[in-house]
Amino acid sequence: MNTALRVLAVLFAGRGVMNLLKRFGTGSGLVFFGHLLPPDTLLAPLLGIAMIAYAWGLWTHAGWAIPLGVAYAVLATANLLLFPVFTPMPERIPMWAYALYVVGGMGLSWGSVWLLWRVRSSAR
Repeated sequence: MNTALRVLAVLFAGRGVMNLLKRFGTGSGLVFFGHLLPPDTLLAPLLGIAMIAYAWGLWTHAGWAIPLGVAYAVLATANLLLFPVFTPMPERIPMWAYALYVVGGMGLSWGSVWLLWRVRSSAR
């Protein structure tokens, strides 16, 4: 479980850095509750900082990271489910592929919280 948390921490930190750098052209805009915002939104770097903090919490098995992870997982779940409602999906992306992306995104988001909770529970 420790190795899985470390891998997840690196992935979340990398995604956080990408959000920090969105203003400089690293990818598309930020999705916030299903709406695609422009890349220069102030929310992207703020979310990036929160994701890097969460990554640190995963790496160090910090208890304060659990509520932060739940908040992120709720946001990620809302984004994944609401994005096709508010934003037209490109025709080149079949719905089954987006469904796999949703399952993976929700699995990583909620799975990281669950793993951290398990590690902290077993340490007591």
